Amino acid sequence: MDALEYLTSVGGVARVGLLRANGYAPSAIRKLASAGGHQPRKGVWAIPSADPEYLTAILNNGHLTCGSAATRYGLWIKDKPGRVHLATRHCRGRGFVRHGGLRLPLENSVPVASVEDTVIHALTCLPEVDAISIAQSAMQQFGVPLAMLESEIPANYYGNARRLLAKADFLSESVPEISARLLFESEGLTFRRQVKIRGVGRVDFLIGRRLIVEVNGYAFHSSREAWRKDMARLNAAQLRGFVLLSFAPETIWNNPEHVMEEIRAVLARDDQPR
Repeated sequence: MDALEYLTSVGGVARVGLLRANGYAPSAIRKLASAGGHQPRKGVWAIPSADPEYLTAILNNGHLTCGSAATRYGLWIKDKPGRVHLATRHCRGRGFVRHGGLRLPLENSVPVASVEDTVIHALTCLPEVDAISIAQSAMQQFGVPLAMLESEIPANYYGNARRLLAKADFLSESVPEISARLLFESEGLTFRRQVKIRGVGRVDFLIGRRLIVEVNGYAFHSSREAWRKDMARLNAAQLRGFVLLSFAPETIWNNPEHVMEEIRAVLARDDQPR
């Protein structure tokens, strides 16, 4: 491929050093100007359709990390950051959230931190639901070792980050489930997660002996058929004497008071003598 095709393949922006490292001679690089490329600064070539976050990263001598990199890797995250998160070795620049330098070498030609650095930065920066979600999905999807993450955030300095990492325990299966877990813990509820019930199957939460709470709606199922099977499973639970409460993710996130009111109403009813 020519230099323009290569530039397009890496998001539309690259340093001259990267172009040269991939075999493009200075004469081929200069031809980018006549092909629609431009130099937003010396040593950098870009095309008009360049990825804006990549452009921000390269112009600030940084790499996307934390929530900005999590979306690139397809990691779980509830809220995409409103500003770009960059790992840099300097304190210059505006308009982005700055993280420290990278711990691990890069394998990409694009300015994105490793999955491991992405997780470490998320644990020290983001709200707990996003930090836990990113860490758990990175371990599940990319096989990032828990021991490796723990070794990079020693307890004497990263106590809160280690607390969040400890909550990434592979039981919850989505961001909404992690959100519900954190809500229930903050409210002092005693519950179990991913419980297998004979004749019913696995449920998201079991509170007390009879209350099943499910938090994923149709959008979180792989297909309409999977959603139908889930509905049949929950009907079976009701026929066996369980009480079922089902909440959409948006309700967990935006109206937690309503969620807790309904849960407590069921628990209070179960406590009444018969």
